[in-house]
Amino acid sequence: MSFVSQIMRKASIVERSDAAPVEKAEKLEQLVSEADTIRERMQSSFMRLSANEMETLGPGRMKEIAQLDETKLKLKEKVLLFLGKNRSA
Repeated sequence: MSFVSQIMRKASIVERSDAAPVEKAEKLEQLVSEADTIRERMQSSFMRLSANEMETLGPGRMKEIAQLDETKLKLKEKVLLFLGKNRSA
């Protein structure tokens, strides 16, 4: 399972939980932080790849990094939604 899939699965569990919107927002912010850490580690791993590895593994990693960036944005939007729901409640 890819990192993106794992984070989105965790986010889905958080969204379906009975927790208060503020708690959901906090947990989603933790997932954003987790995604950011994974992205940073993947980015730094490029320095350890040989030219051949970069050619074979690089495109897949770049794609997953882009997906992590997209996932972070989606999670941040959901955080704002949950915080907005809390303010209007």
